[in-house]
Parts: sequence; structure tokens; C-alpha cells
Amino acid sequence: MSGETAGQWTVDTLREYLIQRITDQDRALSRRMDDADKAIQAALVSAEKAVGKAETASEKRFEGVNEFRKALSDQTATFIPRAEYDAAHDALTARVTANAERVAALELRLTSRLDLGEGSDRGTTAARGEQRLNISQVIAALAVAAAVVSIILYAFKK
Repeated sequence: MSGETAGQWTVDTLREYLIQRITDQDRALSRRMDDADKAIQAALVSAEKAVGKAETASEKRFEGVNEFRKALSDQTATFIPRAEYDAAHDALTARVTANAERVAALELRLTSRLDLGEGSDRGTTAARGEQRLNISQVIAALAVAAAVVSIILYAFKK
């Protein structure tokens, strides 16, 4: 280095020193920029992978949602409308009421017939009882008459 003295700086040595420092700083900065570029590139690749995975997950979720919507629309298409249900329910209620009235009328007729049959059975049973009583009285009267005749015949024989 020209014009350099021991331990002293000259313009030339200062210039070389500064150029060397700037060059070193430039290399360090370049390395840092390269490292930052590599890190950014790696982050971008990771971000792209994450975005791809998120898109795939989103697509699957939307497929599930669409399947659910389709199931709901299919279900809605097969459900009976409220007005139709109400009309069918009213018709069934009318039928049940009519059948209940018919059953009540049949029960009333059957009960009256059973009452008539029971009265007839009681009348027949009472008539039989009276007939037996009359027959018993006739037999008793015949027995008394036979006893009186026996007593009279016995009395004459003595």
C-alpha cells in the first residue's frame, strides 16, 4: 500500500480498508439474501402444500355438505304435504267415528236381544218351577186321598 506508515492511516490505506469492508459486508449481505431467498422459497413451497391440503379438505367438506343437501331434498320430496295429511286424517277420523257409532248401535241391539233371551229363560224357568209345584201339590193331594181311603178301608175291616 502506497504511502502507508506504521500505525497510521493514509487516504489510500483507508480507501482499501473501506473497500475491503464494503466487499465483506456485500458478501455477507448477499449470503443473507440468498439464505432469506431459500427460506422464502421453502416457506412458499410449504404454503402451497398447505393451501393444496386445505383446498382438498374444503372440497371434501363441501362434497359432504352437498350430499347432505341432496339427502334433505330427497327427503323433502318424499314427505307428505301438510294439507294432504290433514285431509287424510280428517277422512280417517270420520271413518272411525262412523264405525264407533255402528258398533254402539250393534252393541245396543245385542244387549237388548240378550236381555230378551235372559227374560225368556227366566220366564221358562219360573214356569217350570210353577209346573213342578203344581205337580207336587197334585201328587200330595193324591197321597192324602190314598191315605184317607186306606184309613177308611182299614177302619171298615176291623
